Amino acid sequence: MCSRYTYNRDDAKIKRREKIEVYGCVPRANIRPTDLGPVIIPEHESYVCREMNWGWRVSWDKQPLINAKSETLLSLPTFKPHLQNRCLLLADGFYEKGIQFIQPGQQPFCLAALWRAEGAGNRFVMLTTTPNESVSPYHHRMPFILRAEQCEEWLSGDWEQVLSDPDWALLEKIQNQPELF
Repeated sequence: MCSRYTYNRDDAKIKRREKIEVYGCVPRANIRPTDLGPVIIPEHESYVCREMNWGWRVSWDKQPLINAKSETLLSLPTFKPHLQNRCLLLADGFYEKGIQFIQPGQQPFCLAALWRAEGAGNRFVMLTTTPNESVSPYHHRMPFILRAEQCEEWLSGDWEQVLSDPDWALLEKIQNQPELF
């Protein structure tokens, strides 16, 4: 289960790649559950970047709910009331079992997510999917990565079609070597 990702880029690169104009996204070296992370949401006729905390509070667990399976999203009562609150998480890497996975060339990317108002602020959950060939040896799930052309569809178009087509392109892995001496 993905419980750590990074966003170390400036938003200008996301703007050029995703063709979504956003400003004011704060880079975050490590984003873990309950941390603030940059989230892109539709607002009026444009998109804005807001900081939200990762994880929804739920009555049945003391720990926040941080992930949502894309395959069951439409059927679970926890998520149904919030399906109109789709958002993008800015990322340039994520971790599974201590290994960082990145796009080739360290390109930034977007992850599919949902948000909701909770208390005095807003919080998000990350969508997950079955892993691609790069991640499957290490974990049975991975974040739902969107291809650049899917970002606007996820936010305001045929988002249900997007759910059946995650970006399973191969990723590069970075594994820190243990200290030998």
